[in-house]
Amino acid sequence: MYSKLLNAGVFLLPLLACTTEAAVFKLPFNTNSTTIKKIADAAAEIAPIQIGVALYFQTNPIGRDNEIVACGINEEGGISGHQRYKTGGKGGAAPVPASDDDGKIAKLQLASTNDALFSQHSVIVSGNLLFTVNAGSNTITMFTIDPKDPLKLSRVGRPTTSHGDLPVSLAYSPKLNTLCVANSGKNDGVACFDVDTKKGLTCIDKEPLKRKIGTVKDGPAGTVSDMFFTDDQMNLIVITKGNNVNKEASIVDVYKTYPDEKKRKICTESVRSKIGEAPLLFGAVQVSPTKIFATDGSIGVAKLTFDPKTLKVTLLPEDKQTIDFQSATGWIAKHPRHGTAYVTDGKMNRVIEFNIPSGEKTQDQSFLSGQPGNLDVAIGGDFLYTLSPSNEALASNVSMVQVMHITGKNKFQDIGAYVFDQDDDITPGAHGMAISCRTKTVKKNEARSLLNYYFF
Repeated sequence: MYSKLLNAGVFLLPLLACTTEAAVFKLPFNTNSTTIKKIADAAAEIAPIQIGVALYFQTNPIGRDNEIVACGINEEGGISGHQRYKTGGKGGAAPVPASDDDGKIAKLQLASTNDALFSQHSVIVSGNLLFTVNAGSNTITMFTIDPKDPLKLSRVGRPTTSHGDLPVSLAYSPKLNTLCVANSGKNDGVACFDVDTKKGLTCIDKEPLKRKIGTVKDGPAGTVSDMFFTDDQMNLIVITKGNNVNKEASIVDVYKTYPDEKKRKICTESVRSKIGEAPLLFGAVQVSPTKIFATDGSIGVAKLTFDPKTLKVTLLPEDKQTIDFQSATGWIAKHPRHGTAYVTDGKMNRVIEFNIPSGEKTQDQSFLSGQPGNLDVAIGGDFLYTLSPSNEALASNVSMVQVMHITGKNKFQDIGAYVFDQDDDITPGAHGMAISCRTKTVKKNEARSLLNYYFF
């Protein structure tokens, strides 16, 4: 299959050398491209359109070589092509019994959940640095991103041990120049590393994994959901799911950081809060110094209150926002400029918008691709991207990255999807999504219709 770049039937530009021809960008099913053009033009009249430069995710094939897929973003927010880079580690899934050498149990698990790691932030980007977990080999890989070509990645050294089992979530602090990884398997806990663009990662802990998670793992229940540094980088927050069947609370661990100290950068003892009202806490974003929005598959969105002085996290009864007809709510991202947050569902092909700071639902919008659901979600400028891996058990034999254009609060539009061919081998285990934050701005007199770059 070959991709062609058309403008109303006229060839415009040759494909970039990095473009993989088997993948194509398609407009939404049965959608009039003129409608998309009008919406884009109207948004450009109000303010310049902001666009990220690249997005990244990991292929994470169970038991096979893991790769980072780097996707270019064109001036209409669509994806123009992709490159692949081996991480040096193996893909994996949670949990995978040691006796299951052929991965049959992991494949059954994927068929029911479509989420290999039960987590958010398995791939992260900060400036010109990219980090990914290799869940199948218990390692982390670090790349540098070429500032002139965001599709060009260079691996720094060899993969580094995560010091535990099943690394699933990452957090990086530029102020501390420190990367932390949360291990969610039998040997669990959080290890932290100094970051050097030439030497790679060096563990800063005398006793790696002293920051224990210590919960009982039972499928997705009891596993690490997410990890991130607070906006001021004064704290590292780790979220672990509870078990709603056994009435076990979710756990939020807060580790104080020490930016002014060279040796003790991150405390090894946490302030632990149990959130019984939200037993399935998953992805989270900080929306103010004292508020964290976290998804929860049993209720919808939990508007957690964080006390920077005591480091305790609580959930008031009135701060639970339900999501109707949810099935596997998990991933969340925020749009600071519009004051909105967006949530995806692993088994429903829609995006739900919430207002910041109230946390009230403002709109939901379904994709028209026919996919069964979406995993990770990321914001790049005025565009939202979701990863939707293939899953034959859920009536999907293709993988894609779906795109929505956010033109304002309560205004977002499905503009299409970058569809991978079978030869691209993007398996059900694909996971994580991160956007290069070097945002491009397109002025209104330079804005062009997505139709000009329509791949078919």
